[in-house]
Amino acid sequence: MSTLTEIRHQRPLILCLTNSVTVQRVADLVSFLGASPLMSSEKGEIEDLLTLASALVLNTGTLRQEDVPLFIAAGRLANEKGIPVVLDPVAVHVPYRSQVMKLLLSEIHFDIIRGNAAEIAWFAEEEVKSRGIDSLDTTSSSNNAKIAAKKTNAVIVQTGQTDVITDGTNMYYVNTSSELFAINVGCGDMLTAAIATFSAVNPHFLEASYEAAKFFSESGIQAELQVKELPGDFITALLNNIYSSAKQVEENND
Repeated sequence: MSTLTEIRHQRPLILCLTNSVTVQRVADLVSFLGASPLMSSEKGEIEDLLTLASALVLNTGTLRQEDVPLFIAAGRLANEKGIPVVLDPVAVHVPYRSQVMKLLLSEIHFDIIRGNAAEIAWFAEEEVKSRGIDSLDTTSSSNNAKIAAKKTNAVIVQTGQTDVITDGTNMYYVNTSSELFAINVGCGDMLTAAIATFSAVNPHFLEASYEAAKFFSESGIQAELQVKELPGDFITALLNNIYSSAKQVEENND
């Protein structure tokens, strides 16, 4: 049975502590895959929610000081319960965020880390040019991803013109030729949530990450062909493709 079919059969709950800019897109993505999204920013309910969740997303996109104890509490409890923890370290190279990330890494084991070339380079202790949330590197060094995986003991998903997925030993590559991913804010956050959703039903996190990245890329390439010169319609087309493709896979496996 395929991972997509398992998602639609199990309907895992994906707990997302995500950034406020893209929360709707992330929730829609999880739902359209066939899983159940749950968003929270309240520390008091995290223990209850993690008794229901099958994966946890921590996204630092709109990081606030009060988020730090929330992230630590959620991450540590997820580790204790054996729930996969997926990190999206938005703009981690900014000094305050770097400081927070060092604390998070000391408290939480992240199973999967998804970021652009500049963000992943930070975990490899290498420097790549960036501006805010955007990497200015177009080569997406696979070596940095490999080093980051070994340093963090996590599966690394480095996104760019070609996605690099590695556990430090094995390497997968996904062509992401659609330029509309880069100009539509939130596509990276959506991919992180997709990776968490696939990992909720597939304990082989390298394989799950590759499957999620490949499926997301294929849906985006198809969406670009559909919207042509209308980039504002891209997210709608992307979500429609994700829903219809996931549903078709389920029907083919029934």
